[in-house]
Amino acid sequence: MLSIDIKKTWNEFRLDVAFEIPRGKITALFGPSGAGKSSILRIISGLEMADGGMVSNGKEVWFDNTKEIHLPPQKRSIGFVFQYFALFPHLTVERNVAYGIKENNRLKEIKELIALVGLSGYERYYPAQLSGGQKQRVALIRALARRPDILLLDEPLSALDWETRRQLQDDLKRIIKQFDVTTLYVTHDVTEVYKLADYVVVIESGRIVKQGTPEDVLLGKKLSTRIQIVGKVVGIETDSIMAAVTVMHEDQYFKTLIDTEEISRLNLRIGDDVVIGAKSSDVILFKVLTQS
Repeated sequence: MLSIDIKKTWNEFRLDVAFEIPRGKITALFGPSGAGKSSILRIISGLEMADGGMVSNGKEVWFDNTKEIHLPPQKRSIGFVFQYFALFPHLTVERNVAYGIKENNRLKEIKELIALVGLSGYERYYPAQLSGGQKQRVALIRALARRPDILLLDEPLSALDWETRRQLQDDLKRIIKQFDVTTLYVTHDVTEVYKLADYVVVIESGRIVKQGTPEDVLLGKKLSTRIQIVGKVVGIETDSIMAAVTVMHEDQYFKTLIDTEEISRLNLRIGDDVVIGAKSSDVILFKVLTQS
């Protein structure tokens, strides 16, 4: 288990967080821009130093200011995937993936990794010849090729178009689960939290405000349903009694009827993120309590 208890101050902004990342799970670090999410990843990785606290991976201490321990990034078993890929432009796909691997006998494994993300045949391509989605796939397998204990992802899909993001969400979850790697995923997209995360830590202004399962944290209640669909409200038609709410999930549209008074109680508006829950013949709609 990765344990984080860190403090750092920049001018008037103060970061003060303590939480644990469950082994083998995907934990989302969720919150608005400027909350301190990316800084937490940089401190965990050793790219930045905290003013105080401790970062440990099981029994191995990576940072402890009281004992003057600060392992450099290369001595921490971490794979890091950045928002804007951070590939080496002068290296081919194959050499980007192989970068940082000391063993010389892993060429077959590298080819298998490239095939895993559907890029067989692209081994000799350079980053400038790839699409955004292809670049991010290369960045992911480059991080995993090191066989890290911890995988850090800093909003890796936010620079991509919606269709590419949707496809990569599926690929990310499949590959992370296949490697069984403990993952911390920074995002401000509630759909990604529901689709990818086992656990979520919500941060605002450098402080943790909630943590738990996505359902507990973002809905504010336990949801017992057979089906859960996360989407965005794109239409509301009301009369004096009933309201028809249209929700878009990926490229599909769903319409459900709820009481008009329930629309008012939820303060539901077009553009809101919601979860549609279906249990037997009952349809339940919850407004997602996102952080603004």
